[in-house]
Amino acid sequence: MSRTKVYGQGLPAVKQPSMAASRLTSLDVFRGLSIFAMLLVCNPGDALHNYPLLTHAKWNHITPADLIFPFFLFALGLALAAELRPYVSSASENGQRRRDRALYLRLIRRSSILVLLGLLLNAVPEFNPATWRIPGVLQRIAICYLAAALIFLHVSLRRQWVLVLAILAGYTALLDCTGAPGLAPGLLEPAANLPRWVDLTLFSPEHLFNACPTDPEGLLSTPAAVVSVLLGCWVGRVVISRPSSHHRSVLIISSGFVCSLAGWALSPEIPIIKIIWTPTYVLFAGGLAILCFGLCSLLTDARPAAGWIWILQVFGRNAILAYTLSEVASDTLSVINMHGTPFSLFATSGIVSLTGGRVSLELGSFLYACLLTCVIWGICALLYRHRWFIRI
Repeated sequence: MSRTKVYGQGLPAVKQPSMAASRLTSLDVFRGLSIFAMLLVCNPGDALHNYPLLTHAKWNHITPADLIFPFFLFALGLALAAELRPYVSSASENGQRRRDRALYLRLIRRSSILVLLGLLLNAVPEFNPATWRIPGVLQRIAICYLAAALIFLHVSLRRQWVLVLAILAGYTALLDCTGAPGLAPGLLEPAANLPRWVDLTLFSPEHLFNACPTDPEGLLSTPAAVVSVLLGCWVGRVVISRPSSHHRSVLIISSGFVCSLAGWALSPEIPIIKIIWTPTYVLFAGGLAILCFGLCSLLTDARPAAGWIWILQVFGRNAILAYTLSEVASDTLSVINMHGTPFSLFATSGIVSLTGGRVSLELGSFLYACLLTCVIWGICALLYRHRWFIRI
């Protein structure tokens, strides 16, 4: 009989409710789809020749590529709800929630490791302290993970709703009514906005993302990103407290539709901007995440899952590893030159040449991303086959 090997310890042992005891197939599938999409978006062979749907919006516009990060944060919230639910639902005789010092240490440990890993990835392939980027994807995940976990543990559900409304309303007021020094209140331009000023003041330009004027993982927009995780926590509460059924899935899908519709309806007042994580972006992208997860639940939890689902679970069970491999591979290949040409461009041109020019540069760039994704999937599939799941 095969034995599951999990690298990295889980949360302290607590008796699990029956619904939380079994792993959610829909969560692994949803997270696996998000990782697949992320690898295809983040690893084009030629960034100048890429399909628009696979390219991030430059500012106040949204493309499918802009949905990947909030989808991943939403999946993080789903997993948090399953892990922390016993600590929230179980109560002692005096009505106090169960607390475990080891739990808090584990939450801090995981967050710290994610921050350090993110900083390490920012130092690849060439480390220069003078231009070492401080914010990053894993850093944001770490902060959102810890903040959402503490809120989920210590704040009642109704007060969580109030807190989320306060975060979104307060952030809206800051963006709409407060201007950075020298800027008019409410100005939201790529190189002129309040979140950019905050990051420049705290970190300096040398330690921020240099591919666009405003860092997409800036500090001021982080509380709004925490809301994306809490949306996942709320849906997770529903999933682990109700048996799998078509009714539950339809309820989730309907909630997602309403949430995304609210974000779209409010967008004329506050534009949907992924880079600064505007409240309308939180609602619109979060609603679509809820809707898509509802579809995954309908297809996998409410009925027997198809045999090929494991293809998605490969990434779903080793999501952080897949992301890390992608970042390392992308950064490493970027410094490898073939006949004076970066490897990715060389490979893309080779794909186009092998087809006699019948493949466009855009398709060649996409095929390169597919090949790199398949290589990373193969590594994760080998681990999946041996039931090795790396956890932080």
